[in-house]
Amino acid sequence: MKVKFNLVPSYNFKKNIYLNNSIYFMHVPKSGGTTIDHIFAKLSSILKNFDFHRIKYNKSYKERLLPFDSIKQKPKFISGHLNYDFCDDIKNCFKFTIVREPTQRMISNYKFTLHKDKKDPSKFPFEYFIKKEAENFRDNLITRQFSGEYSSGKSISRRALDIAIQNINYFDMVNTLENWDIFLSNILSRFELPSVLYSRYQEHNYNFSFTPSKENLNLLKKYYELDYNLYEKISKKESNQSYKQINDNSENICIVSPYVKSENKLYSKEELSRFFKSNDNLDL
Repeated sequence: MKVKFNLVPSYNFKKNIYLNNSIYFMHVPKSGGTTIDHIFAKLSSILKNFDFHRIKYNKSYKERLLPFDSIKQKPKFISGHLNYDFCDDIKNCFKFTIVREPTQRMISNYKFTLHKDKKDPSKFPFEYFIKKEAENFRDNLITRQFSGEYSSGKSISRRALDIAIQNINYFDMVNTLENWDIFLSNILSRFELPSVLYSRYQEHNYNFSFTPSKENLNLLKKYYELDYNLYEKISKKESNQSYKQINDNSENICIVSPYVKSENKLYSKEELSRFFKSNDNLDL
């Protein structure tokens, strides 16, 4: 199997934040966040100038999250399926997130659930999955996270959408999955981190196919109306920061992949060339 890699350059700009900020990544499920997590976990283990924390949602956790100042203490990269304001008590915290078009996100979520739980699509149809998600208050997850109602255990109201739309501006950077590589490049560049060569995580070869019917799509529109409205607002927002590039991209490259074992170091272009020559199943 050929493993496809993408190179995301980190550029040198006149204005950088540098890594004296902690970073909060609000991880929206099935939106490319697992790959971002693994990239920053690898960078943390190599550079050792910030700590990586992937946090599982726990209602009491925020109460135990002590106020934190990145200027005085070692910065952190914090990620998780969490509410937008999880890192409010951390001073000097850069906040970003990336979202996915709701139809594509839910199809991906459905297929992943079938794969993970080894379910038969004929016995676990899409319409049942959608209704079950709503019954468990996991509908409109994008709106729930942006409005602070993730895992609230209750129905979500139209008011939550108004709050979520306001909270788009709470983040320093917000973008959509279609701009994933550009978005990551901006993050790496702002913090003067190395360039990254990656292959995606949680990509699976499913032994089934699924194409939503018109009825399926109508059901999604019904149960995920708030997410569709919020996504439209986010996709229209100009979220890429513009900087004047003054030098080429960083020649130090971090390799991140679930399929290929690489050394815990940064690679030069020459080392990268040798790495690919010694692994003939890789594609750049």
